[in-house]
Amino acid sequence: MRLFIIILILIPLLTFASKFCPKCGKTYPDEYNFCEDDGITLEKTADLIWRYKTDSLVVSSPYVVDGRVYVGSCDNYIYCLSSDSGNLIWRYKTGGAVWSSPYVSGGRVYVGSDDNYIYCLSSDSGNLIWRYKTGGSVYSSPYVSDGRLYVGSNDCYIYCLSSDSGNLIWRYKTGDRVYSSPYVSGGRVYVGSCDNHIYCLSSFEGSLIWQNDTGDSVISSPFVVDDRVYVGSDDKYIYCLDADSNSLKWRYNTGDYVRSSPYVIDDRVYVGSDDNYIYCLSSFNGKLKWRYETDGDVYSSPFVEGARIYVGSHDNYIYCLSVTNGKLIWRYKTGGYLSSSPYVIGGRVYVGSSDEYIYCIK
Repeated sequence: MRLFIIILILIPLLTFASKFCPKCGKTYPDEYNFCEDDGITLEKTADLIWRYKTDSLVVSSPYVVDGRVYVGSCDNYIYCLSSDSGNLIWRYKTGGAVWSSPYVSGGRVYVGSDDNYIYCLSSDSGNLIWRYKTGGSVYSSPYVSDGRLYVGSNDCYIYCLSSDSGNLIWRYKTGDRVYSSPYVSGGRVYVGSCDNHIYCLSSFEGSLIWQNDTGDSVISSPFVVDDRVYVGSDDKYIYCLDADSNSLKWRYNTGDYVRSSPYVIDDRVYVGSDDNYIYCLSSFNGKLKWRYETDGDVYSSPFVEGARIYVGSHDNYIYCLSVTNGKLIWRYKTGGYLSSSPYVIGGRVYVGSSDEYIYCIK
C-alpha cells in the first residue's frame, strides 16, 4: 500500500519534469514539444505573452534588439515597444502606411513609408534624424552596411544613401517598381524588381554587374550565402543563381507566386509560396526535402531558430514546424492574415497581423 502511494506521488512529478513520446518512449525536457525521431507532436499549443493594438493592419515585420520591438503599421506609425511587456516606448507618425520593415543599427531605426520617404529615427527616443524623399512609395525594407543604406522604391529606383546623413550616393533605375529588399554581400547589392529581373549592382558605385530575367515580377527578397543567390519570382519558381557569373544552378517550380523571401541555413532553403505550402529544399540541388500545407497563401518569410522554423500564413495562423521533417510542433491563430514575417529571440516569437495587432508568443 505504501509503495502504491509513493508511485502515485511520483508520477505527476515526473510528468511535470519531462515529456514522453508515446511511440518511441524517448524522454524530452518539459519545454520541448516534438519528437524528431518519430514525428509525434507532444503539444500543439503556444502561449500568448502580450499583444499590442495599432489602428490598422500590420504587414511590416518586427525587428527586435536590446529589449525593444520596432515595427511599422498601416496606420502610418512606426512603433517601439518593450519586448518584455509590449508597453509603448514611443511611436513616430509618417505621412503614409508603413509596409516596409525596420532595420536597426548603431542606435538608429531605418524604414520606408507609403509617403515616399525613407526615415532615419533615433532608436532610443524616436526623434527624426533625417528623411529622404524618393519618387514613389517605399515598400522595400532598408539594408545598412558599411555606412550606407540600400533600399528600393516604387519610382523604379534602387537607392544608396549615406546612413549617417541621408545624402544620396547613387541610384539605379530598373524597369518597374522595386518591392524587393536588397541584400548586400561582397561589395555587391542583390535585389529584385517588378520588371521581372534580379539585379546585381556594385555596392560602391551602383553600376550593373549582371541581371537575370525571370518570367514575372520579383517581389521576393534575395538571400545570399556561399556565393549563391536564392530568390523567388511570380513565375512560380524559386531560383538559385551563381552570385558571380549569374549562371542558373537550379530552379524549383511551386504552384503559385513566390513572394516569400528564402531563408537559407545548414544546406537547406526554407520559403513559402502562394500555393499555400511552406517548402524545404536542398540548397545544393533544389530537391524537395519536405513541404507543409497551410490553408492560405504563404507570403510571410520564414525564420529559423535551432531545430524549428517559424512562418505566417494567410489562413491567420503562425506556424512552428520541425526543420527536420516539416512536422507541426504548434500553431497559433490570430484574428487576421499574416504577411508579416516573424522574428524569434529569447524563446519568443514576434509578428504582426492584419487584425491590427503586434503579437508576442511564447
